[in-house]
Amino acid sequence: MISLAMTPYLIKHLGNESYGLWLLIISTLGWFNFIELGFSSAVKREIAIALENADNHRINVVFSVSVVLFGALGLIAAGCVFILAFVPEILGINDINQSSAAIALSILALKVLLDFIMNSYHGFFCAYLRMDIDANISLLNTLIKSVLVFFLIVDLNIYGAAIATITADIIAHSLKIYYAKKLNKRFEFSFNFVSFLEIKYLFSYSKHLVAAGIADTVLRRSDPIVISHILGLKYVALYGVINNLVNQIESLIVAIVDVFAPMLNRLVARNSLIDDIFKQVLDINFFVVILLYTPLAILAEDFIYLWIGAEYAQYGYLAGILGFAYICKSVSRPVSSLLLAQANHQLISVVSLFGALLNIVLSITFAQNWGLTGIAIATAISFFISEVILHAILLKRYNDFSITIPVIKFLTLSIIYIALVLIGQEILKNVEPLTWFELILYAGVISVTLFVFSWFLIITVSMRKHLICLLLKK
Repeated sequence: MISLAMTPYLIKHLGNESYGLWLLIISTLGWFNFIELGFSSAVKREIAIALENADNHRINVVFSVSVVLFGALGLIAAGCVFILAFVPEILGINDINQSSAAIALSILALKVLLDFIMNSYHGFFCAYLRMDIDANISLLNTLIKSVLVFFLIVDLNIYGAAIATITADIIAHSLKIYYAKKLNKRFEFSFNFVSFLEIKYLFSYSKHLVAAGIADTVLRRSDPIVISHILGLKYVALYGVINNLVNQIESLIVAIVDVFAPMLNRLVARNSLIDDIFKQVLDINFFVVILLYTPLAILAEDFIYLWIGAEYAQYGYLAGILGFAYICKSVSRPVSSLLLAQANHQLISVVSLFGALLNIVLSITFAQNWGLTGIAIATAISFFISEVILHAILLKRYNDFSITIPVIKFLTLSIIYIALVLIGQEILKNVEPLTWFELILYAGVISVTLFVFSWFLIITVSMRKHLICLLLKK
């Protein structure tokens, strides 16, 4: 909601080109996430296992090692951002905007360092299944940042946005440190716990995720740079608005289903049977994505028209294409979580890297012929191949349970999504632009219909009973 409120304000005060520049800079910061070398997943897994074994000493050892490790890696990443500030033309930024980009990148290098160090605390909260603490502090971060941006951007332009971001991060990170200590009184950092052997042990798990981290970064961050070079900063803004809407839905979905990743870690640590639970996790992913992406894809054009204006609304149809791309992650997300929990993640990086390279090649090729539509189609094709087909093959390679029913469910889900989006968009073409009241009414009708339909199509009888019992439980 905050993002929806702030986007028109940012566009108004920055203009299309400067807003596109801001999106490009923020996206560029994510390019250096791969430098964490997969240690984030290793730390989450090790703390979860130590917690399951009630080994508080081990928790402190892993945490202490991770702080030093992420601090060192963060310095490298921040250094890379600072160096990039001297050569912004690499990002496809024109001469007029290069000085602004250089100063903003220099300021935000500090953000990269802080974010790296805080990976240790994310792993801690995740292992304790206390993502609520992390989420609440992140919400406060967003609120503080938005208030600061509201006041600073008027006079300081893009520099105000950068300063607001850094200030909000420092406050939020301080709170995370406080609540981590409050959650576990015996939780502590000590240099005495840090050793090369521990780093080597973590790397033995994380080394297979390095390429996957690079691939994920390329997959998520390449589009703005491709658009900047081929089409210009204005089109970065036009595409960014649609892509951000889809990413907001993705963030909501992750907030709902991401709890299953540490849960799978702990189940594997107990040597529990996991096939039935995994299939239930898949079903919940399917249920949530169809429920949230379909209304967005159908109503995106009318929503953007009311929200920002006609110039951005003309590309609203891209939400349907990008929505399908992210629906594909309903397969890869739980599969990756399971394989990581089982330490069968060696080939995830190969699959991810292939998908990322395919996305870049297709994006460059299609963008030259079909512009932003080509970028979206390239994303959908590469996601389907890497996130669905190749992840399903990986799942079957390391687990002997049948995946026929989940595959059939996903294909059925995809066909229903495409049909509903095409029909919905065709119907709306023949009516006048919706008012806010009509938009909310349509969204409500679509959501309720999808909920009822998906409830019986996707969720099994036993799970429906279990979920109802949980909802009614006092």
